[in-house]
Amino acid sequence: MSGAAGPMGGGAGPRVLQVLTRLGAGGPPLFVILLTRELNRLGYNASLVTGKCDHADLDMSYLLRGDDPVQWVPEMSRSVSVRNDLAAVWHLYRLMRAEKPDIVQTHTAKAGALGRMAARLAGVPVVIHTFHGHVMSGYFPRHVSFAIRMAERLLALLSDAICVLAPQQRRDLVERFRIAGEDKVRVVPLGLELEQFRRLAPPVARADGVLTVGWLGRFVGVKNLPLLVEVVEKTLARNQRIRFLVAGDGAEGDCIKAAAERWGAERFEWLGWTHDVAGVIARCDLLVQTSRNEGTPVALIQGMAAGRPFVSTPAGGVVDMVAGEGVAGSAGSRWFSNAVLVEPDADAFAAVLDRLQGRRDSLASMGQAAAGFACSHYGLELLARNYAEMYTGLLEARHVSHAAPQATASEQPVYRGSWGD
Repeated sequence: MSGAAGPMGGGAGPRVLQVLTRLGAGGPPLFVILLTRELNRLGYNASLVTGKCDHADLDMSYLLRGDDPVQWVPEMSRSVSVRNDLAAVWHLYRLMRAEKPDIVQTHTAKAGALGRMAARLAGVPVVIHTFHGHVMSGYFPRHVSFAIRMAERLLALLSDAICVLAPQQRRDLVERFRIAGEDKVRVVPLGLELEQFRRLAPPVARADGVLTVGWLGRFVGVKNLPLLVEVVEKTLARNQRIRFLVAGDGAEGDCIKAAAERWGAERFEWLGWTHDVAGVIARCDLLVQTSRNEGTPVALIQGMAAGRPFVSTPAGGVVDMVAGEGVAGSAGSRWFSNAVLVEPDADAFAAVLDRLQGRRDSLASMGQAAAGFACSHYGLELLARNYAEMYTGLLEARHVSHAAPQATASEQPVYRGSWGD
């Protein structure tokens, strides 16, 4: 059958299938690919199972290496289709019956629904779902969001554990949306290969004093692009020594394209979708984000690792990415040692950026704090150890015996670029 059993990892440890809806634009593809590689390095027998990108998706299959163990389920995609979704469940069920994994871990909403149902039908001992963000608020009309919450409560009953990337997400699932009890929802912070970003030179002050503000991501509604454009307008009206560099693309990018035409590349440069994330960050002094909802944004972690602080709305897991106690600033801002959280107000953003443009020493110290925070909280090896510890406990609880995985000598995974969630 198409997409049938492909190469598994070479380890003798527990067999793990990582199921992801598709390799579309966002942080999850990079996360899952790197986690699969790291688990195999530690001695697990892990592979990635994924579907196809829709025509509107920005395909990130370029992240794959030739030796990555990948199995394809072409019926699984982001689009809703009863026929294709049922075919995908059947395909996943047959795959799991053939592979007999000890653990199935699903990622993103569609894979979380189809993969968990297939895993339980196939008798997989341990089933885990990971929320990279969530679509229970900020994405759909109220009645649709309610239906999604009800579905996630039912799917939680099929899960031995539910993983989130930040404490704020755990509070959302347990207290706000009541998806599952606190004993089932576990915080496992995001882990990335950050060495390429750590090697970037720190920002160098331009002779003309211009501050370059970067934004990276998908052009989708939850990113609140109209607010970004308004922030640009208010900031440029306030300070002529600030410019914006935007990298990304997507279905809702008309306002960004219009902004690029309006202000010109000297004030607002739009790069489109690019694989060279490190090259974009190298050109920036700091990053900005205007989202309505977030998980743990990959681009902000990458920027911090490169010594670039960020200015962001307090959306989702972003509130857990700041260091220090925080000091209240003017116009709805709160300043931390590595970042500034700002209410979703263009004037408030403009005031913060104006202040940072005139305080290069403060910006440099924030960049140093950001680099330290990123490398101590979001390392790839720490991620794999956290999951290995969780896997062991869940397998023992299910009385599944297996040889303990043994770490093998290997080079670090090669980073090839990614985007925020």
